[in-house]
Amino acid sequence: MAEELKYAILDTDFISKANIIKAEASVLADEVLEFPDYQFFCHQKMKEELGEHGTGEAQLWLERKIASGEITCYSDEQIITEMREKLHGFCYDYYRSFLKQGCSLFDAGFYARYFMPLDEWLEKEKDNAEAFLAVLCSCEDEIGHQKSYGEVKAFVLVQVLRLLYGMEAYIFCSDDFGARQGFANGAQIPCISILSVFLKMWLIGKKMKEVQPFFQSFVQWCTSRENPQTHVRVWVFREGSYKRERMPVASILQDIYKGLYCVRKNGDLQRMQD
Repeated sequence: MAEELKYAILDTDFISKANIIKAEASVLADEVLEFPDYQFFCHQKMKEELGEHGTGEAQLWLERKIASGEITCYSDEQIITEMREKLHGFCYDYYRSFLKQGCSLFDAGFYARYFMPLDEWLEKEKDNAEAFLAVLCSCEDEIGHQKSYGEVKAFVLVQVLRLLYGMEAYIFCSDDFGARQGFANGAQIPCISILSVFLKMWLIGKKMKEVQPFFQSFVQWCTSRENPQTHVRVWVFREGSYKRERMPVASILQDIYKGLYCVRKNGDLQRMQD
């Protein structure tokens, strides 16, 4: 019996990194889209941020996948349109609530700095999608291009999909620990990090010889950066509780294929108890 379909959001950082990690002509992002029982989404902001950050290959990859229908891209206009069909004039309050929650997960003062005009608009207006979107766009223009907030838009999209379709939603997201903690603990949204993708590949039956070239590319990317990363933190049970400990990144794949790891809700790997 097939598993229940899962909705999955791809965030900017994940798309960028999953296009850097490759085996010959195939990128890791292509492997992710082949995961069974997932339907993939992104927010329009992801496309914009990939262009702003100079990751041209990843941006072209995303555009191709959207054009082919493998990834569904939502703009704020589409979000408001679909919410309005079910919630009528209440859609603006719901959107504002999701946006405020998303901002609070990553920066407590972000909403107050940039989005207060939405509150002012909602105090006066009743039901005008075009005007709401114009105010939202004006607020975002004040943020500028140097401050990435795609993770906030990913959060908004997850909440909208949950509200409209009642489906479990996941985020394939940044390796930033704080961001993943915000999604998993603050909003109860399961995360899949780049590292936990390799665990997923094992779980769906990929042979190690198929996965090894991608993992080698991942290790090379980790160790050749300006600030090389030779170890990753995983959760290990010590003295009655789980603690994060450093493990050599090069050893992780072999241990995954030995069945030594599971994944936590925030996308971290967790060592199985002996």
